[in-house]
Amino acid sequence: MQGIYSKLQFAAIVLSLLGIIGGFTYTWGVFNNRLDVLENKDFVINQTVDLSDIKQALKELDNDLSVQIKFLESQIQQANVEIKINAATIEYLNTKLEEVKLENGNPLLNGLGL
Repeated sequence: MQGIYSKLQFAAIVLSLLGIIGGFTYTWGVFNNRLDVLENKDFVINQTVDLSDIKQALKELDNDLSVQIKFLESQIQQANVEIKINAATIEYLNTKLEEVKLENGNPLLNGLGL
C-alpha cells in the first residue's frame, strides 16, 4: 500500500510539473504572438493640428502692440518738444535773472532811482 501512495504522489508531481511547464510555454507563445503582431503592424499617423486661431490671435496682438508702440513714440516726441521748450524758457529766465542781478548790483543805478 505504501508503494502505491508514493507512486501516485510521484505521478501527481510529474503531472503538475508538466502542467506548469505547458502553461508557461503557452503563455510565452501568446506573449510572443502579441509582440509579433505589434512589430508587423503599420502605424499611420494622420493627425493635424489647427493653429489658425492661434495665428489670428498672434496677428491681433501684433497689431495691438504696433498701435501702442506708435502711440508711445508720439508721446515721447511730444515730451521731447516740451522739454526743449522748457529748456529754452529756463535759459531765457536765467538770462533775465542775470540782468536783474546786474541792475541791482550797479550802485550808480540804485542812486538814480531807476
